[in-house]
Formats: sequence, structure tokens, C-alpha cells
Amino acid sequence: MSTRSSARTHHWLIRLAAIAVTLLSTTAGLVVTSAPAQAGGCRVAPYSGYPNYSDLYMLYDGVEIISQPQYPKYLTTTSQCSDIQIRNTGDNDDYGPFDACINFYGRATCNYWTHVPVGQWRNLATNVKDGTKFYIWIRIDLGRWYGFKAAGDW
Repeated sequence: MSTRSSARTHHWLIRLAAIAVTLLSTTAGLVVTSAPAQAGGCRVAPYSGYPNYSDLYMLYDGVEIISQPQYPKYLTTTSQCSDIQIRNTGDNDDYGPFDACINFYGRATCNYWTHVPVGQWRNLATNVKDGTKFYIWIRIDLGRWYGFKAAGDW
């Protein structure tokens, strides 16, 4: 057996294990949970939300843009933060770096794309008024990564 086919087999075994764990932990492909805003300030737990996505059945093979949350739901800014910020909580093994932008409610496009490396915080919009409705758009290569995991404050 060549090294290439051994690595390919190992890769598929890892993917199958990830699918099994993901199936046990969630029944939906898209999950956004929100915690009530508390006066902790920006980038201090509890965060405003935890957007994530997993391609459970490996349906996609290439760059995809995923809206968090999906329409008709939306996120709303709070007095906890004046900025919309996101932290990539991926492991750089199955959940890697991604690009993100803000799509304000009622608009057809996002503000600008920002690269978010694993383990890093990035501002996606600054000086945003309290009560502003928005979506987070995530662009990720699902041919290389299973999905993304993040925490956000807004």
C-alpha cells in the first residue's frame, strides 16, 4: 500500500469518526445559539452567540457561503458591544480558517470580507447601533474543512 492511499484511508476514517460524533451531538446542520447579553463587555464570556456549521454528509466540495442564522431568523446587536466581532474556535484539523462579513437586515450584500484564522478574534463591523438586525455570512472551503466553529460578540 502506498503512502498516498494509506493517508487517504486515514483521512476517510477521521471523517467517518467526525460524522459519527457530529450526528450524536446535533441533529441539525446549522446551529446558532444565543445567550442573553450581560454586562461583561466585548470578548468576555458569555458571548452573544456561537455560530457553527458542519457538512455532516460531505455534500459540498468547494467554497460555500453560509448565512448564520438562516432567513427568516436574524441576529440583533446589544449594548454589550458596539462592534460585531467573531472568534474562530476551530481546531485547524477538521474546522479551519474562514472569511466572514456582515449582511445587515434588508440589504442584498455584505459589508466586506474579513479573514478569520483559527484561534483569532476579528471585528466584522464597528460602531454598530444597538438593536441593529444582521446576518453573519461565512465563506469556507468545504472541500478541505468539515465546517466552522465560532463565538461572537455583538
